[in-house]
Amino acid sequence: MQPDVIVVGAGVNGLSAAALLAAKGRKVLVLETNPVPGGAVQTAEVTLPGFRHDLFAMNLGLFAGGPVNAALGERLAAHGFALVPSAKPFCSVFPDGTMLGVEADVERTVANLAAVAPEDVESWQRLTSYLGEVAPTLIGVLGAEMPSRSLATTLWKARKKFGTTGVLEIAKLALASTRAFTEENFRSPKTRALMASWGMHLDFAPDLSGGALFSFLETIGGQMFGMVIGQGGADSMINALVGVIEESGGRVVCNEQVTKIIVEGGRAVGVRTASGMEHRASRAVIANVNPRLIPAMLPKDQRTRPDVARAEEFRPGLATMMIHLALDDLPAWTAAGAREFNYVHIGPYLDDMAMTYTQAAAGLLPDSPTLVVGQPTVSDPSRAPDGTHVLWVQVRVLPLEPREGSWDVMGEAYADRVIDKIEQYAPGLRSRILGRKVLTPADLQRANANLILGDSLGGSHHPAQFFFLRPVPGWWRHRTPVDHLYICGAGTWPGGGVGGGSGALVAAAVG
Repeated sequence: MQPDVIVVGAGVNGLSAAALLAAKGRKVLVLETNPVPGGAVQTAEVTLPGFRHDLFAMNLGLFAGGPVNAALGERLAAHGFALVPSAKPFCSVFPDGTMLGVEADVERTVANLAAVAPEDVESWQRLTSYLGEVAPTLIGVLGAEMPSRSLATTLWKARKKFGTTGVLEIAKLALASTRAFTEENFRSPKTRALMASWGMHLDFAPDLSGGALFSFLETIGGQMFGMVIGQGGADSMINALVGVIEESGGRVVCNEQVTKIIVEGGRAVGVRTASGMEHRASRAVIANVNPRLIPAMLPKDQRTRPDVARAEEFRPGLATMMIHLALDDLPAWTAAGAREFNYVHIGPYLDDMAMTYTQAAAGLLPDSPTLVVGQPTVSDPSRAPDGTHVLWVQVRVLPLEPREGSWDVMGEAYADRVIDKIEQYAPGLRSRILGRKVLTPADLQRANANLILGDSLGGSHHPAQFFFLRPVPGWWRHRTPVDHLYICGAGTWPGGGVGGGSGALVAAAVG
């Protein structure tokens, strides 16, 4: 039976679009190159049997509060998707043995701040109130197509509520660097670092324009909206999305690489796979693909069009390394209480993060990489055998093409340097390691062609590639210049993160 819609790629956004369309009665076919669906959301036993590691993404907070879960939550739960909330989402640790932690409780967070940086309590409380005021506007912007009537309505309401000056203050927040924003609002270098660590998640060094918004939302929002992970592993979300698609009559086919998008009369009508199969779609083709890869999938007369070829200019963010550890116990952090948090950030300070980014952008291995140390078994012990733990270490940020040689040659040695850095904050970590798996930037690209040169974010989020400019000018509203060829994924609005928002928007566009 001919499908209405073909989705190329089974990442979270492609599956979200397919699930929403299938749920409303569309016949959907999803084709995935890899042996399993999920894209950058996968869980596997890569160290020792019984230790389940989220290979790439771990935090499912955006999906939990997003449009796909709102529409399909009960059906996803019926297919085994369950969320584990974190009472203590994240903290930053410092060389002097102190820690600053954000908890899913405003009063407890303020108490943590008062113990380490009492001079910043008043500003923190003021910013907490401010987020409560502007959250509906920010959520409305992030959930709207760019441009769209919905976006215009959100901005009009904001103008009416906050006045012109208030709207300009929001615009300032969206364009400011993390350093500028934190120096304007906080006095302690530790509070500033707590916020700047989140900017590094999205490749925003402290001095880059645009970093303040993400840092503000994640840091202040952490105590309001919390953090959640998937029970048993992030792949529970992927398996549930596949379950909804299949029970609605759709199909998800893995090990089927799409090599060509068929265009007839200027319209995308189907795809051709590496195995020689041809599939036709009566309504649309949705590419859950990095924008840079799409021109090569099109016929020559289409890919040479200037408005199509410009997608090849889409810039990746900097690279990421993942280190997965099976442990006989959690790290013995010198900072009291850090063992209780799902994320532990090691920067430690703004200048360190700025230097890390500068070195990586110049092709050099950072002397002191910024680390996100995930401790999922703190809140979900089912991921490891009784009494043991898994550690999820994301190394942010690294060079895309290092001057010093091949990642395949130097990856393990650099991972040793990362462990050395963690040991400075958690002595004895090495003695607790039962198993280790390193995924270098080169491994990330081999695992998923969309992670170009190891960029785990699906493209830079700097202002020239964000908002209505994502992925490139003219490719807005999740449409490409080719009729009936749509695009979703981290390379499109609203950007990276495991939220499914891009998939929801493209599903609405396809109808």
